[in-house]
Amino acid sequence: MGHQHEPEQIKNHQLSRLIELAERQLHVLYAIAREVAPPKLTSIQIAFQGVHMPTAGPVTLTTAGQVVTASVLGFDQFGAPFTGTLPAATFTSSDTASAIVTFDPTTGLTTAVANGVANITATLTTAEGLALTDTEAVTVAIPVVPPPTAVLSSIKVAFA
Repeated sequence: MGHQHEPEQIKNHQLSRLIELAERQLHVLYAIAREVAPPKLTSIQIAFQGVHMPTAGPVTLTTAGQVVTASVLGFDQFGAPFTGTLPAATFTSSDTASAIVTFDPTTGLTTAVANGVANITATLTTAEGLALTDTEAVTVAIPVVPPPTAVLSSIKVAFA
């Protein structure tokens, strides 16, 4: 009975080996492509750096006054982190009234003010003239704590 499964085991082993070889070939082709076509900046993503949370993409702040700093990550045509010098980015916030967050476009400093969502946008132009943009949401979700409820603890009755 054990011999009936041997052809299937052999097929599975051969398939695993083919996958392994294909992965090696892809790695070699990727290395050749990087030599033939040097990395070019083709996309960006905003990252937010805070005390306890370096994160790319959208971020949620949960206390008033919580601060994160927006910066830009670059990626090449292969999707790998761009290793060259990034051009300066221009930052803007959809919350121009600073009702949800205060935002300093020069430093990227973002401070939570009140519940809501503000969109931070970064724009830059590559050396080749390609305009790149990324917009990420900053959600402020400060838990609302209801005020304590008055509880009747005693009654004093006066008889006249």
